[in-house]
Amino acid sequence: MSRKRHRPRAPAPAAGAAAPPAAAPATTTAVATAPEQPVFWFGFSVPYAKVVVTRVLLFSVLALDALLQIRHAPRYGAGGFNVAQLPGLDHLGPSRVGFGASELALAACFAFATLGVATRAALAIAAALYAWLYFGSQVDSYQHHYLVVLVLAIASFVPWQRPANATAATPIRSWALRLILVQLALLYLWAAISKLDGAWLDGRTLALQLGSASGTPVERLPAISRIVEHTVGWATAAKLVLVSEVALAATIWHRRSWWLAAPLGVAFHIGIAMTSLEIGLFAYIMIAAYALVIPDRVYLAAAPLVSRVGAPAGAAIARAVSRVPRGWPTAGVALVAALALGFACRLEDAGAIALVVAVVALAIGSRRARRGASPVPPALALLAATTLWFAVDHLSTVTVDYYRLWGGSSRRLGDRDDAVRAYTRLVDLEPDSAESHLHLGRALLDRDDGDDATAGVAELRLARAADPHDARPYVEEARWLARHGHRADALATARVGVAVDPHSKEAHAAIEALVSAGGDPAGPAGGDD
Repeated sequence: MSRKRHRPRAPAPAAGAAAPPAAAPATTTAVATAPEQPVFWFGFSVPYAKVVVTRVLLFSVLALDALLQIRHAPRYGAGGFNVAQLPGLDHLGPSRVGFGASELALAACFAFATLGVATRAALAIAAALYAWLYFGSQVDSYQHHYLVVLVLAIASFVPWQRPANATAATPIRSWALRLILVQLALLYLWAAISKLDGAWLDGRTLALQLGSASGTPVERLPAISRIVEHTVGWATAAKLVLVSEVALAATIWHRRSWWLAAPLGVAFHIGIAMTSLEIGLFAYIMIAAYALVIPDRVYLAAAPLVSRVGAPAGAAIARAVSRVPRGWPTAGVALVAALALGFACRLEDAGAIALVVAVVALAIGSRRARRGASPVPPALALLAATTLWFAVDHLSTVTVDYYRLWGGSSRRLGDRDDAVRAYTRLVDLEPDSAESHLHLGRALLDRDDGDDATAGVAELRLARAADPHDARPYVEEARWLARHGHRADALATARVGVAVDPHSKEAHAAIEALVSAGGDPAGPAGGDD
């Protein structure tokens, strides 16, 4: 409804005064007033404190998730095969190298957005990269990938950066923030509609997803699966999931329904995080998005408390920052440190991506300097990104998993040279790992070259030394000896494998195969030797 505009009345003419001349008839068409913008969209505003918390939580989790996905890169483009989500993209999908490099770039974009540096440009680039990765291939095909693309595209229109003289209570008006909430509601609604099927409603699908129907031992089931089995059961749990999604679709976008949407949504996604579903950190991404659902008054009430509690630390940081020059020397030091971390990172192509992002940071810093602002923030954002790369590289198994899966994929596809390259890098990363030496030794023996065979046997013996109770190095050597006609040596080696691990099915099978192929003059398989 349009609002009435009140106009001040003209004063009445004084008594005896001549009446004013009559207004001339209008000869031109009245200028039409612009229609009012819909309040639901364009009147939506939140305190700046909520914008900051949402920005930091959401994009920092997305940065970490991007890096954790690098371990899956070897699955992309394997053997030149790809089936895209959209027609025409089959030959444009990411390869192993492209996927890994893009995830590093995504983490850098999210680091820039987290710190409020060039947020709109960073998120627009992130949306394009994310869409290419997950629309260009069906290797990972989940609803949440489409949601993230849409949220990133919408988020590139949100005014995330701090306005001049803004306080925690300064209202930030943004139709894009409202649209993110509506988009989340649509996700929940479609998720509920897709579950209106007998296989879901009777609990079979949910039980299968969470491992209960696949014969997994009870002690190895996710905690949430054990809870469901010992309480409400799968059919009831499946219906509760559907009801929860309908409730969230109806409430997450409505301010006054926060008391239902916030606790229900956070609990719902904590439950998903407790499962074994291969969806990365998506549950935590959704939990971070609920920072938009928490009432504004919570942020306004917390701001003075945070200010009082953090005042001493904040003052100390402010004093330290004030002593640091905010010009190019400081930016240069930050860029050099960022590049050093990037090149020290063991993730493939990390140094090259760090160099590319450093050029972008320099361009952003130069533009800021021309406007009289400090060039330091872009350099610090890159430093934060490469610090996260380095931390994930050294504090998680992502890098090791990457090279192990790369080697395994290449070996299955018959690319022996590529497998040796991957496993050689794996041994460089883990020189004391029996598993790494075993993989490299097996890959070298696959090439069946004289020098490679010698090196392969040496790797298998290093694997034995690293884990004396593993029969697999003995089995691999026995198989290689058998292929080259050394049956007696192969049988003796396989028997040693049984001796070090009597429960090894592979070692017993190797002995049985050797015996059945040509008889065993030394006695039955698995004897006392």
